[in-house]
This record gives sequence, structure tokens and C-alpha cells, in this order.
Amino acid sequence: MITQSLRSPVPEDLPRQPMASARDLLIPVDPVTPNHTNEQIARIFSLKRQVQNLPVVHGERPMGLINRSLFHNMMARPYYPELYSRQSCIAFMDKNPLVVEADTPIDTLTVLAVQTGEKVFADGFILVEGGRYQGVGQVMDLMRAMNDLLARQHRQLVDSIDYASLIQSSLLKSSRQALAHGFPDAHWVLWQPRDTVGGDIFQCINLADGFLVAVFDCTGHGVPGAFMTLIAGAALERAIARHGHDDPSALLASMNRYIKQTLSQHGASCQTQALPDNSDDGLEGVILRGFLHAGHVIHAGAGMPLIHIRPEGEGHGQVIRSERRGVGYAATPVDQRWQNQRLDLMPGQRLYLVSDGVIDQIGGPRRIAFGKSRLVQCLLDTRALDMAGQKDAFARCFTDYRGQQAQRDDLTLLALQWPATT
Repeated sequence: MITQSLRSPVPEDLPRQPMASARDLLIPVDPVTPNHTNEQIARIFSLKRQVQNLPVVHGERPMGLINRSLFHNMMARPYYPELYSRQSCIAFMDKNPLVVEADTPIDTLTVLAVQTGEKVFADGFILVEGGRYQGVGQVMDLMRAMNDLLARQHRQLVDSIDYASLIQSSLLKSSRQALAHGFPDAHWVLWQPRDTVGGDIFQCINLADGFLVAVFDCTGHGVPGAFMTLIAGAALERAIARHGHDDPSALLASMNRYIKQTLSQHGASCQTQALPDNSDDGLEGVILRGFLHAGHVIHAGAGMPLIHIRPEGEGHGQVIRSERRGVGYAATPVDQRWQNQRLDLMPGQRLYLVSDGVIDQIGGPRRIAFGKSRLVQCLLDTRALDMAGQKDAFARCFTDYRGQQAQRDDLTLLALQWPATT
């Protein structure tokens, strides 16, 4: 006799049990053999209306599947009952069903089902253990199991990225504290990853005679960008250990060598090799060394501008362009040097380090980039405000301009106000 277990549905308020392999989808069904006639098969289908497919085995090895609908369609043809009723059931058997081992992972089984084609949706599949028949499975159960698997994987991925966000924020905590200590009420930071984690990072170190501040915009955003910020942070720390704090140009050059060595980007030739493991990653950034008592900063930039705004009544703002070549990329020479620039500052003068996520953001009625000119004008229009007020005003200006446009990239804008007394 044919038996088929009918599993009760899982209540909606209970968590569905993980389904790791095809074995979790197994439905025990007594098979038939080639000795069964089509007349017997018709009787079995009549008695067992819940059975949609009958597996046919020889010994313990599966031979095929008999689909209920196809069987009845064939037997309904003129003269077929007279011709085939007493013949072996293999006459209407699918001789090439999908047969899988019970320990096949759910995701692998899904791929096999898709490759098998449309018939698997009607016929289901046969489960075996070491080639020996165990039972059958249905595609609807497989789809539910795959949906559960994808939902679990998505939850795990989201949870992992959320935790990575905590780690990335924690890495910035010391720099936030250094800014708060070195520039109380005289700084602000807009740091907003496009995704949960991002490729922008800022660093601040207070020194006896001033400070070191850096902003880096690493290749990519999301998880790849976050990995690059870890490399950038390690590269800066190593560079400072070797060259000290006073030479931003030397720090960028050291970071360039470290990134190229870490990512095996030793020359432009690696761009021409069609290998999947080649990368071309790096960063744009500015390193700013401030000498408070001397009243000036030394800075070096790689593909990122430095903006300075004089106090109201003392002139306008200026965008100091940096060298265009980025740090660490395959096309950047290993011996690349960036130039230091000196900027003398007056009390109340403000400095801004900005990533291109701010400058390149699309918005406005014409749907064009925010741009450097609009950024400088916004900062000029709000320079009479204190630092907290300017941050709020800029955030409103930027948000209004962006409108309904999606954020295109990670955003960083770090502002410093030169102290009135040192």
C-alpha cells in the first residue's frame, strides 16, 4: 500500500525550524515497482487522492516518477486502457526525474531544481541515501525552505553589518574625543555613510604644540569601503610611527607604499592583467598638521580639497586644490610624493575638510551636483553663526538641495575654527 505523511502546517506565531538539507523536506511515500501494472496504478491514484506522484524503484534504486495528471491524460486517450492497462507502469513513467541525496544543501537543491526545468514543479523530486530510495519531496516545500534560508541569511548579514557599524563608530570615538578636547565648541563633523558602514574616515590627534587632523575617502562604500578604512587607519598609524606628525607629505607617501604593498598593487601593470584577484583600491584625503602657537598649518592633499573661510568682514573663502593623484592605487607610483603647503591663519578662521560625497551629491531642480562653489557659498553665508549653528544650517541647506534624490556616496565634512588665543 502507498502511505504519505501529511505534515501539519507550522503556526504563524512559531519560528520555522531551520532546514539545512533536502532531508528536512522528505515525505515518506511507499514506491511501486515495474511489476505494477497501469491498472494497479490507476487504482492507487483513485484510493490515495493526496498522492500526486508515485516513485518507481527497482530493488532500492529509483527508476522514475509517475505523475498523476500525465498518467490520467494518457489513459483517457482512445484505446489506451485496452492497450496499456495490463502493461508495466513504466510505460508512462518519467525515466529522468530529479534524484538527490538527502544531505544535499537546500541552496544546492534549489539550483538543481531550476536546472531540471518546469517538470520538477509538477513532479517534485526523489530523495535517496547512498543511492537507496528514501522518499520524495515537493517544490513548494523547497521554495518555503529556501525562503526561510534566505531570510535567516539576510538577518545574519544585517546583524553583522549593524555590529560592524558599532565597530566603525568605536574606531572614530577617540578622534571625536580629541576634537572635543582640542576644539571645544570650535569644530563640527558631518559623517554619514551611504550604507550602514562606509568608506570615509577621519582622524584627530592632539599634540603638545597643536594637532594632526586627516580625512580619507576610501574606494567604495558599504562593507568594501569599511574594509578600506581599516587599511587606511593602519597605514596612517604606521606612517606616524616612522615619520612623526610634522610632515603630511611624508605621511601620504608612507601610506601609499603601505596600501600598495598590502593590496599587491605594485604598478600599473597589474591593471592590465585579467585576473579576478587584482584590485585597484586606495583613497583620496587631506592630512593637516596644525601649529597653534605658530599660527599656521602644514597640509598635503591627494585628490581632496582644503577649504578655508575667513571671519566675516575679513575676506572670502578659498578652495585650496590638492594634487589629483590618489594614494595607493595601482597607477600611483610607489615613490609618489605629495607637496606640503603652508597656510597662515588668523583667529576665527575656519578650515573644512570634505569628501566628494558632499560635492558630488545630485539634487536641486536641475538635478546636478552640489559642487564646490555652492558648498563654499553655503559656508560663507553661515560663517557668522557659531559652529553648532553652522552645522545645523549646512545640514538643512544640503538636505533641501538633495530633496528626494538618494544619497550617492559616503559623506564627510569636518570643520575647525582657529582659536582666538593660544
